Amino acid sequence: MKNDLIVLVMEMLKDAGFIVSSRCKARSFDLAARRSELTLLTKILYNIDGINEEMAKGIKRAAFCLLASPIIVGERKGSFFLEDDVVYRRYGIPAINSHTLYDYFSEDVCPCAYSATGGLYVTINGERMKIAREEKELSLGDIATELGVSRRSVSKYEEGEVSTTIDIALKIEEFLDIVLIEPQEFLKSEVEGPLPPEITEAGIEEAASNLERHILSLMEEIGFEIFATAHAPFSAVSLSQSKRGDENVRILTGISEYTEQMIKRAKILSSLSEVTKTQSVFVVSGSVKRVQVDNTVLVEKEELKKIRDPEEFTCVIEERMES
Repeated sequence: MKNDLIVLVMEMLKDAGFIVSSRCKARSFDLAARRSELTLLTKILYNIDGINEEMAKGIKRAAFCLLASPIIVGERKGSFFLEDDVVYRRYGIPAINSHTLYDYFSEDVCPCAYSATGGLYVTINGERMKIAREEKELSLGDIATELGVSRRSVSKYEEGEVSTTIDIALKIEEFLDIVLIEPQEFLKSEVEGPLPPEITEAGIEEAASNLERHILSLMEEIGFEIFATAHAPFSAVSLSQSKRGDENVRILTGISEYTEQMIKRAKILSSLSEVTKTQSVFVVSGSVKRVQVDNTVLVEKEELKKIRDPEEFTCVIEERMES
């Protein structure tokens, strides 16, 4: 069922105008997609309860490094189907079903509700509600009596301090004869809000193996800022300031022995780099039989030791890409 859902999501995103990467087959995210300036890192699970905190942290870390928005697409939550046009969350990552995904990206229809403890809730425009109430010369008490809630609750709705249930919101709209429910703009880049240190300060110690830690240490000595990634197709995202000084160079960095599995991973990195507007490199322990796999450049570990700074490293990548 998950495989069918992945195929469906990929087709939906392509139909909506996204450039979609190859399937990653990693524990973190399953694919990357980009349309204009929006980049998605998408985890696809038939049951969204299948994600755990460690997986979510890995997705958010990769999204932070790649200026992307993490998202989960699924069909069930436990034994229940996900509701259409409702945003759920798992460890801070928005989760929606395929119907909501289609509506949002193909029909420009935003979901209107979100799931939280106790049920489904909506956000209402408190300022518009207050104006409509005053125009009808109604008091807070009049609204409270109609809804069967306290005057304080009505005051909080107008002040924008609390959300409310769908039923209450619809009753307010009917009573005031005005649309008040706000769309849920749930996508944002992971760089837009505060993140915990374990996401923003993911250094070399986060690497999975001694080989990765050793090579990432070499990259750091050269002058790269290293963000190790857990369970992703790449070992880290390596950052350095561009020569122009106005943006960071982001390099998807894989680390491995030279194997057939490495070749497959290098092809996935190439696809991801195209979508995320990054460069991709595999640093290989031992000798390599080729210097490039699709758009992923291969660099031997011994060669890396001779490189002095990020500019020289970037030049090596560019020269091999041109050749």
